[in-house]
Amino acid sequence: MARFKSLSLEEILKMLGELTPLEETRAYKELVAKGVTIGRQEGRQQGRRREARRLVLLQLQRRIGAVPAAQQRRIAALSVEQLESLGAALLDFRDPSELDAWLADH
Repeated sequence: MARFKSLSLEEILKMLGELTPLEETRAYKELVAKGVTIGRQEGRQQGRRREARRLVLLQLQRRIGAVPAAQQRRIAALSVEQLESLGAALLDFRDPSELDAWLADH
């Protein structure tokens, strides 16, 4: 009401009643579309990271045996790029100490 000091309450209510519902505005639709796009991108990134982590852990188990929970937690905190780097490096691992050394460097 502060913006429309010269209008009566009835006039302001009539004006508000004639406004397009928010959900039907172009701005609302663009914001929702942008939010959906961002959500999809984040979901894809999370899925990619989860699958990279799973694959690296499977490869490590096959290469050096069981991976202790402490190392699994450290691996879980790695970025996708770091997981990819570990996935390449683990092909040269011969024992668990090499995983420890790699994790200490990254």
